[in-house]
Amino acid sequence: MPESEIGIDASRSYIEPMTGTERYSRRIIEQLIEQSGDDRSFRLFFRDAPPADAPLGSVERRILPARRLWTHHRLRRELSADPVDVLFVPSHVLPLGYQGRSVVTIHDLGYLHEPSAHTASSRIQLDLTTRWNARSASQIIAISESTKHDLVKRYGTDPSRITVIHHGVDSRFSPAPPEEIEQHRRGRNLPKRFILYLGTIQPRKNLVRLISAFEAISLDDPDVELVIAGKTGWKSQPIV
Repeated sequence: MPESEIGIDASRSYIEPMTGTERYSRRIIEQLIEQSGDDRSFRLFFRDAPPADAPLGSVERRILPARRLWTHHRLRRELSADPVDVLFVPSHVLPLGYQGRSVVTIHDLGYLHEPSAHTASSRIQLDLTTRWNARSASQIIAISESTKHDLVKRYGTDPSRITVIHHGVDSRFSPAPPEEIEQHRRGRNLPKRFILYLGTIQPRKNLVRLISAFEAISLDDPDVELVIAGKTGWKSQPIV
């Protein structure tokens, strides 16, 4: 069987600090490489060089430095000069004008349901990039049936071009021994019983509702506490 070459936009896979889409990008790239057979090869495109210890095996890495228009100019120019069989974009947007076979992951269309939780410029950008992905990608990965439904309803995407693939769970997530839990809790000065939120602190995460719900719970269960962890984002101050 002839070898096929898969190009991957890995530009967001090793950004720090990571949010959910960057973590998705990093893990799916690592697992694709680990689980692939000899009938395919990978070419990863980075804006900045990944860490030396990134578990990417011996796959080809191309560093394409550019501060502006990386996707629509630098990456597109590279692909035009040296095409791949399929381009996979796990957490961004296809280069404008790209005509080759492609697979894109679309995570959600939250800007449609909670417009006030995004800036006006962010809503416009998300609508334009999602519309382009939905129209141009050969195949689309949606992370939920809700995302698939939104793509069909909003952009008229053919359902046969959308495959729902739910997020996996990293193998490192498993029950820890009680003594290890206790050591970690004491080291972080955490309460014995708590509800944990982990993610960017911003309105679209609905944290005001979480805090209100916790307030109601705490009246009946005063020993439970709420722990919120994550970087601050847009309009985080009311939440804080």
